[in-house]
Amino acid sequence: MTGPPRSPETAGAAGGREVAIAFGTRVWVYAAGLATQSMLAWLLLPEGRGAYAICVAFGYMLGIVVALSADMGAQYLAVSGKVDVSRALAAALGVCLAGSAVAAAVALPLIDSGLPFFQKADAGSFRLALVLVLTSSASLTVDLVLSGLRRFTPLLAIFAAQSAVTVAGVALLVRGLGLGVDGALLALLAGHVVLFAGGLMDLRRNFRLSLAAPSLAQCRQVLGYGLRHHTTRVGTEVEPFLGVIALGTVAAGRADIGLFAAVTAILFRVTLIADAVRMVLYPRIVDSDGRNLETFGLCLRLVCAASAGATLLLLAVATPLVRVLLSEAFLPAVPLMTLAAPGIVASAAARLFIAYFNGIGRPGLCSWSVWVGLAANLGSFAALYPVLGVAGAACALSIGTIARAVWLGAQFHRVSGARAPSIWSPRRSDILYLRASGRTLFAGGGGGCRNDPARVSALPPDAPPRAVGR
Repeated sequence: MTGPPRSPETAGAAGGREVAIAFGTRVWVYAAGLATQSMLAWLLLPEGRGAYAICVAFGYMLGIVVALSADMGAQYLAVSGKVDVSRALAAALGVCLAGSAVAAAVALPLIDSGLPFFQKADAGSFRLALVLVLTSSASLTVDLVLSGLRRFTPLLAIFAAQSAVTVAGVALLVRGLGLGVDGALLALLAGHVVLFAGGLMDLRRNFRLSLAAPSLAQCRQVLGYGLRHHTTRVGTEVEPFLGVIALGTVAAGRADIGLFAAVTAILFRVTLIADAVRMVLYPRIVDSDGRNLETFGLCLRLVCAASAGATLLLLAVATPLVRVLLSEAFLPAVPLMTLAAPGIVASAAARLFIAYFNGIGRPGLCSWSVWVGLAANLGSFAALYPVLGVAGAACALSIGTIARAVWLGAQFHRVSGARAPSIWSPRRSDILYLRASGRTLFAGGGGGCRNDPARVSALPPDAPPRAVGR
């Protein structure tokens, strides 16, 4: 049941409300993340911050790899109604659990192997990071399913709770009990547990979530969809960590890794703008089979403009920002922000192109873009690090992300047939859309209500919303 017809104004305003709520959620995450990064920098200093970054990169990326993107499969199948929410989620979580067990069996011997990467932090911290493999993959699964079902307002509350627990955990465990890197990891783990538990509670209340075992065919559907997107997913998620991982494999010290990790963590949070729009746009791309290029162009222009503006603002206040947030010890990292900044805007654009290709069932193009970006990044790192040191890693980040975004943009225009001016040229309607969305938002109303067609719609109309499986 799709409900009564909606006018473009009503649908667009509802879509603007959803974008605003999703964006507000990400702004909260960004603000809380800055608070966490600040506390970690002041308490751990560059060397400890580098050890923490290596452990987080190790646990988080291992979790992404072994989960086989089953969380994306659960999201797509639940949103499309092909598999009910309970069974789709159960299948994805089963893959996360099995993958985490395999990861632990493989990684534990490596931690004590003496490899250079595992000398960048204490062995006990790496073992603790293995718990992050399961908690991060499980919480990301719940996050994706909730965002796919357009539960944006509940997600805001859940993210708020997660952020509060993480910040409080860092204050208590790192500063209060002096647990150092291990305390920071425990605080991060606690935040993931809160996100996972809060998401399950909302799904149980609103989508009749139950302990329903998926069939073998449903598990194959979830895993099959995820595997089609897995290369792209790994490439997208590794992007913020690639410099840290590369520095961890060479002779870079913990302090250099800490400097690079701290400033890129701040900069990459700008891509939360793109993530907020992408999570609202993706279901609409699926619904319309990518035919509404007007909506996609609007989103791309606004995301690029907002990301560029936010990045320039950060660069303008970089020195006092680093001095206040991260301490004087991190001031040598300020030039790295300028070198990495172009890659942040490119990464934001690339995320929307990836959402488009995934939504129209062309994940293979996204997979190719991953190899283009990785080749450019690692090739640049190999050439520049011996000459520029850690600054070479920042340059390589920009080169890799720009190469991937340009390749994706070229493929988008080839596949869609859209002319460049129709997608990239700013227009007066962009400002009018923002004004109408803001007016509707401040007039009141929530988002994420699945039974109200005016609220379920995302962005200007292109096709009726599909029924969500129960």
